[in-house]
Amino acid sequence: MSAFRSYQRDRVWLHVLQTSQFRTCHLLLKLCRPLSRETVTASALLPYLWMEGTRRHPSSLALARYTDSLFGASLQTATSKRGSVQVADVYASAPDEQRFRQASGVFEQVSTLVRELVMDPNADAGRFPEQAVHRTKSLQEKRIRSLSDDKMSYSLEQCVERVCRGRPEALPRLGFADDLTGLDGSALWRAHQAMRQDCVMHAYLVGDIGADAAFLEAWLAAWHPGADGNAGGRVASALDNRARTQPIPSRGGSPERVVERQNVQQGKLNLGFTTGMSLSHPDYAALVVLNGIFGGFPHSKLFRSVREQASLAYYASSRLDGLTGVVVVQTGIEPGVADQAEGIILDQLAAIQRGEVTEEELELTRKALQNQYRQALDQPVTRCEFHFTGALAGVERDVPDLLSAIEAVTTDDVVRVSQALQLDTVYFLRSQEAQAHA
Repeated sequence: MSAFRSYQRDRVWLHVLQTSQFRTCHLLLKLCRPLSRETVTASALLPYLWMEGTRRHPSSLALARYTDSLFGASLQTATSKRGSVQVADVYASAPDEQRFRQASGVFEQVSTLVRELVMDPNADAGRFPEQAVHRTKSLQEKRIRSLSDDKMSYSLEQCVERVCRGRPEALPRLGFADDLTGLDGSALWRAHQAMRQDCVMHAYLVGDIGADAAFLEAWLAAWHPGADGNAGGRVASALDNRARTQPIPSRGGSPERVVERQNVQQGKLNLGFTTGMSLSHPDYAALVVLNGIFGGFPHSKLFRSVREQASLAYYASSRLDGLTGVVVVQTGIEPGVADQAEGIILDQLAAIQRGEVTEEELELTRKALQNQYRQALDQPVTRCEFHFTGALAGVERDVPDLLSAIEAVTTDDVVRVSQALQLDTVYFLRSQEAQAHA
């Protein structure tokens, strides 16, 4: 059972983890709406534009000065995408008032500031200030242009976009640079209003905050006044269909092969697989273990076979997305060995599918995953992110639940779920001079 307790008021969800484990209290907001080509760029700008000030603190400098005065509080925003859902993120923290008496009342002030950031940003006559808009657009364009600087991350994103082609999941997290030109203060205010009106919001409170019934009702009412309250219930039953994700289905047939040429010295060969499973699937824990055995750790088959034994790659690993169910193998190689590296990667998957998994591989992977997830128990933001992933997948699942499920995974389970991996995309980023990958 999840350690979070969840409460609902219309489209606003509040998830509370009451704990004295940390010296700080944390507040995370996740404003969710479906990814769409028409709105992705404007929606991606909004969290950064909010940091340009509120009506009460009408500039980024005034906002920063006020935050600094709140006894070491922090405030930041970001934009993200999770499966088919676009998310505007707000994060704030404040000292635990039970441990630091000087910080009495600070968490309430921080919570009020976060609400102002989203509900009452600095705007006048139906538009954001053009100077703030210009500054935010300029920074966003730099963020978009810089995405290709890290070739490892860039090639991963390109591979995932190909696997998700034709679907909202393929849209870029930060939007499109070409769309920025048409966004002025009025257009962005309309985008802000639209997000306020149709988003599903998940809020996370973590810490020793004394969340009694009166506190919870007041908190929910402040975010959605006038809506009918409905406390309790499972997260899975509460999610609006607009904020739900589904795993990417297999297309079947031959994989799509993509070769991109840039001025790079090291080739990036990525293989994208669909599985049809997400965090809500009964076999998800087995899929997590499979990914660990395949390429998740230094003892994995890919690391040992492609990197150590064949000496073909500078790195070789695999990663699993818990919402799309997409597994991506990432390698850094010399361009001339791409075919050989791909062959070894597919041979290692075939070996697992034939049942060639040792008890040592299974046990090492279990222990590595347990260490990894236990670390998350000491990281409040990571703990919230994991719970949020479950909420989007339509299941109430916390880290301890997955740890128990991982412990129960057998070799037969791993072999069974390995059959679900279907190669969808082979993406190769290589130098401009070398001959194309066959």
